[in-house]
Amino acid sequence: MSLRKITIQRERILNTDEYPFNIPCINSFHELELKNNVTFFVGENGSGKSTLLEAIAEKCGFNTAGGGRNNAYDLYASKSELGNYITLSWLPKITNSFFLRAESFYHFATHLKR
Repeated sequence: MSLRKITIQRERILNTDEYPFNIPCINSFHELELKNNVTFFVGENGSGKSTLLEAIAEKCGFNTAGGGRNNAYDLYASKSELGNYITLSWLPKITNSFFLRAESFYHFATHLKR
């Protein structure tokens, strides 16, 4: 993947006591440099993994429920508040991509079973 850096625009955050800035890993997050082709986000439920990934997806123009950019699948989509406060750095930017979530695959497989 060509995403090389994720930066939170901390100077724009007015209240760190509100979601999603009250999540400890988001509250202490400033910048993440991605040096490898694959990055794993691991942690307990509520630790901020999905919050960060949804912000990245929204910033890339994806539906937060998953799928491609032209995906009209709005079920379970949500607005990412964090997406308004991050900057993504690319080398070079990829335009053909897909946001795959476990939930997306489950809904797709359920649709095929019908």
